[in-house]
Amino acid sequence: MIYSIVIEPPDDFAAFRTAARRLLAARIDPADVTWTDRREAALFPQVPPGPERIAAVPRAFVELAEAVACHRDASRWPLLYQLLRRLADGERTLMDQPADTLVHRLQRMAASVRRDRHRMTAFVRFRIVDDDDGPCSVAWYEPQHRILRRVTPFFIDRFASLRFSILTPDMCVHWDRQTARYASGLSRSAAPGGDEVEDWWKRYYCATFNPARVNPKLLDSHMPKRYRRDLPEAGSIQDLLGNASRRTDRMIGR
Repeated sequence: MIYSIVIEPPDDFAAFRTAARRLLAARIDPADVTWTDRREAALFPQVPPGPERIAAVPRAFVELAEAVACHRDASRWPLLYQLLRRLADGERTLMDQPADTLVHRLQRMAASVRRDRHRMTAFVRFRIVDDDDGPCSVAWYEPQHRILRRVTPFFIDRFASLRFSILTPDMCVHWDRQTARYASGLSRSAAPGGDEVEDWWKRYYCATFNPARVNPKLLDSHMPKRYRRDLPEAGSIQDLLGNASRRTDRMIGR
């Protein structure tokens, strides 16, 4: 029999864990399971509720799965269940074998998600708007993967005393200094175009630019061009790079 497992929302690791435990307890083969993030697309019966007690899995698998859960690749859930099944079937050292094709593929997916999370913490730019409750910092960002839930604690820790909203195409988060509330995603047009702090930030960025340490390749590595359209300072980068040699010559001359 073929079973359909619906993971909704599509980054819900807890839902995957619950479903995977039931599948393992029922000894369902990975080839007999389809995974989807849309309930209306589930063509086959779901595994009925049952015992979820299974042997403990390595912590390394849990950490890997939590990251891979955010990946946009639709194969993430079947691949994770294949790995889990192999662990449960006795390959206890599998997580220590990065040369294994399945482990290698999932580790690459997890690495992509972690890079995306790091870039979001670096490239989100808030703009201040006023609403009925006063000033609110609003940012729009387009992540590569579904990482907003995983990154939200970082922004709450850093800006706990501020009201802020982060808008993405997948979903939005609104922090009111006490509770994080998630809502449907929005397009870039819903975000504010600028604020009075932005000009100050551009001047600061230009003033701290060091022309003697210009490295365009390194810049492209750390700040890929796909992210620059939402960074206020990005509009100054080409001018700064173009004038770097002349500015360096003047510094040496002085």
